[in-house]
Formats: sequence, structure tokens, C-alpha cells
Amino acid sequence: MSQPAMTTPNPAATRKQERLNAVMRRVLRSPLHRVVSGKLLIVTVVGRKSGRVYEHPVAYAEHDRTLLIGTAAKWRHNLRPGEPVRIGLRRREIDADWEVVTDVDAAAEPYRIILEQNPTHGKYAGISLNSDGSVNREELAAAFARGTAVVRLRPRD
Repeated sequence: MSQPAMTTPNPAATRKQERLNAVMRRVLRSPLHRVVSGKLLIVTVVGRKSGRVYEHPVAYAEHDRTLLIGTAAKWRHNLRPGEPVRIGLRRREIDADWEVVTDVDAAAEPYRIILEQNPTHGKYAGISLNSDGSVNREELAAAFARGTAVVRLRPRD
């Protein structure tokens, strides 16, 4: 099986994304947060090597007192085993226990929920729902081969 092609990030696209993230962080921390806080939260991680604090606005879906994030972003590699992650959810800073799901079979149901609540995410991830409402397993497997995973957060009360 061939490995996915590695791509070099486009510097202009990276700068644009960084500016958009900065705007979204400000909105999510402002009284205007209600406009987007039903779909976005801020995940705060500390770089394993650099010690730098990174704050990432990410889309999420809610299900059974958990928050589900489908992502190919590298921030999840800075999650530290045994330590909660700090999240900004609806203008509240809270700790959450986390789990990264990289197994396609285990991720199928969480991904179905993510795509039902946020169909746009599927366009970017290259994952769709079948006519029966199940996740297209071939697309899910291909996305996971490219580095996608599900991050499941359980906010602490």
C-alpha cells in the first residue's frame, strides 16, 4: 500500500488560516460568541517540545455529554496522556478528559454524528454519509490514512 503524498503547506493559505483563527478566538471569547459557539470551541494545548501555548478554534458535535471533533490537524499530538485538555466552551474555560480515536471501525459512529451535525465538515474531510445514514467507510478509511482522527472530549463538571 502506498503512503499518502506529503504536501508542503501554502504559506499564504497558512497566514490566512492564522488570521481567521485569531478572529474566531476573539469572537468566541466575546459577547458575540452565541453566533458560533454552538459549533466552535477553543482547544488549548502546550507544545511538547516548545512549551508554547496554542489555542485552536475547532468545530465540534455534541453527543451524550461528549464533544466530538473530527480533525487531521496536528494539535492533537500535543495532548498529554493522563492530563486533561483546556477548552473554551461558550465563554467558559473548562478542563476535559480526552481520547483520540484512530481506528476506523471505532470512529464510524462518532463520525456519523459529526457529519449529521456539521455536513460542511464532510466536504473538507472527504467523508460523506451513505443513503442509509451510515458513514461511507471507504472515504473514512482514506481520510484516516491521510491522518484524520476523532478527538472525543468529556468536559469535567
